Amino acid sequence: MLDCEVLAIEPGKTLYYTWNFAHGDAAYNLRSVVTFTLTPTNTGTHLRMEQSGFLPDQKQALGGAKTGWQQFFAKLEQILTRTD
Repeated sequence: MLDCEVLAIEPGKTLYYTWNFAHGDAAYNLRSVVTFTLTPTNTGTHLRMEQSGFLPDQKQALGGAKTGWQQFFAKLEQILTRTD
């Protein structure tokens, strides 16, 4: 089960929230924090995302997160570049 809680919001700058996934297998039982940071640039805005809290024995969870976030950002890029 996925459980999330917003920890802090700085409008136009940052969003911090928990990303907790309860699982019977410790390799997948994840308690983490996701941070999105927006930084203005000369040509727009730089978006940085960081997810912290992975334990050394959670390689499966880390691999799943990497794949999932890559898919998320690919879709986000498609949406942001649409002209319709």
